[in-house]
Amino acid sequence: MAALVSFILSLFRNSTRNHFTHAFGLRFPPVLHKIVTENFIKNFKEVFVIGDVHGCFDELIELLEKADVTKDSCLKIFVGDLVNKGPKSLEVVRLLRNTPYSTLCVRGNHDEVVLELYHKKVSGEHHLTKHSAWINEFSEDDIDYLQNLPYTITLPSLNVIVVHAGLVPGLPMERQDPRHMVSMRNLTIKDYFWEGGIQATNSNQEGEPWGSLWPGPEHVYFGHDARRLLQLYSYATGLDTGCVYGKELTGVFIAGPRKGTFVSVTAQHMYEKPKG
Repeated sequence: MAALVSFILSLFRNSTRNHFTHAFGLRFPPVLHKIVTENFIKNFKEVFVIGDVHGCFDELIELLEKADVTKDSCLKIFVGDLVNKGPKSLEVVRLLRNTPYSTLCVRGNHDEVVLELYHKKVSGEHHLTKHSAWINEFSEDDIDYLQNLPYTITLPSLNVIVVHAGLVPGLPMERQDPRHMVSMRNLTIKDYFWEGGIQATNSNQEGEPWGSLWPGPEHVYFGHDARRLLQLYSYATGLDTGCVYGKELTGVFIAGPRKGTFVSVTAQHMYEKPKG
């Protein structure tokens, strides 16, 4: 495993910048990679990172109350997938929109699914099914909120990066592929002798969990991988504990007197059956 990390780092050390187009044809957010300054973090007593919500609004409120982080004295950072699958996506978005000072979030793949469906509906390319008709309730301001979510949030003073799915080790942030940042679960090696040989994959059956290969020094907090539930690696922590699948919603303090403390609440229902 150590040899694989070393190989990845050497492979990308002198790589040049790539330019990406969006797989869904969506606009990229105005800021792909948000940096939170130390001066801003000093305004808060604690920082709390929260896993995939997926429209589980009631569980989110329960988690915020259980962790005692409902006030603006705690900065709440979400790992994406605020919406879809669960019953109250609009309520989740509006909660964050109404607390812009003390909440931040990165873009997840299901946030992008909703953006795609909304824009296809508006353009007349697609009619929403009964299953996705709730998107009709979203206002342009709600959609703009999702549209403007960055792919990563970096807190240099805490040595922390937040991303929805993952990052490829050794690759500068500006060269991280947005598709991977919202979909990857594992890393695989296809060919040792060319740059594309190290591949991010959304499969968790092939290769190794990307978090187990992340060498730091930044600690990355991520979601997306509910099948593995809570993931604890030396320099990466996975917080998707499957709330929408009837399991738990989880958060962790990354700054303040409770740093390192996890808080979880049990899902009130199984809103969707897990696949596989």
